[in-house]
Amino acid sequence: MEDSFVDLLQSLTNDAEPVAEIHLAGLSDLDAARLGMFADVWEHMSSDRRHSILEELRSAADQKIELTFEAINRLGLEDSHSIVRSQAIENLWESEDPGLVNKFLLRLKEDSAPEVRAAAGQALGVFVLIGETRELDPNLRNRCEESLLRAASSDASEEVRNACLQSLGYSSRPEVTDLIRKAYGADSERRLTAALRAMARSANENWTDQVLARLNDPSPHIRLEAVRAAGDIGVREGIPDLIELLEDVDESVWHAAVWSLSQIGGPRATKTLKEMAEGKLDEGERQLVLDAIDHLEFFEDTRDFIEFDPDHSQDLKA
Repeated sequence: MEDSFVDLLQSLTNDAEPVAEIHLAGLSDLDAARLGMFADVWEHMSSDRRHSILEELRSAADQKIELTFEAINRLGLEDSHSIVRSQAIENLWESEDPGLVNKFLLRLKEDSAPEVRAAAGQALGVFVLIGETRELDPNLRNRCEESLLRAASSDASEEVRNACLQSLGYSSRPEVTDLIRKAYGADSERRLTAALRAMARSANENWTDQVLARLNDPSPHIRLEAVRAAGDIGVREGIPDLIELLEDVDESVWHAAVWSLSQIGGPRATKTLKEMAEGKLDEGERQLVLDAIDHLEFFEDTRDFIEFDPDHSQDLKA
């Protein structure tokens, strides 16, 4: 075994050495032998150290997509401390391995920690989406949706109910509509936030009125989710409000409004974003707007291509 990997393991077990200062790329895509060595030292670390390592692995993977730490994250799923289990699940949120579904379902059903059940509920959303848009074993898909429906309706924790509702936003199951509607009408900002996120994931125009009604909500958190939902659903009626929200005092809201305008598209959205790009913005803000314009123009070009029917064109020439 290479000395460099042994040195890396020694650094990880040295609590005096900050995890952020350790070069973690050496933990990417471990073979069986190295994973076994890592597991041996992993179980002797403190829970705080294990959690810190998983946090840094998440950050490293976000910065360099070629890095994969899935094997280590899977170790964390069985950890004795909830903070490690929940972080491990969060690190696996983007994994599309069907083999993880049963592990997440087990955590959603049986874990004693609400934050772990919530993380599992969020992670299952990827598989709901796969089941709707691609292929997933029908039995696995059904178990996934049934578990989410049950937890979204009856889990003792609102955090868990909200997480499961958001994942169900991807589902075409008829029961989901009523769950979203009830959450939208609840006297809780967190429930309303979850409902708007589920609406956004559904991309269903039937939620247009509910989204429009919240674009100017007093709460910046609600405005933000409504703005995002308007973009994901493609609410053209919301363009005037989104343009006004480009001057919102909350930075996250107007940033989201920029992107939602690029998602909806159309002449007015295009004109507004191009004028904004020429205005007084700092470098980061200008790049955000320019990226949105690029997205909008690509979207418009793609839509034109899709709407063009070459067979129909040939008929016109005949």
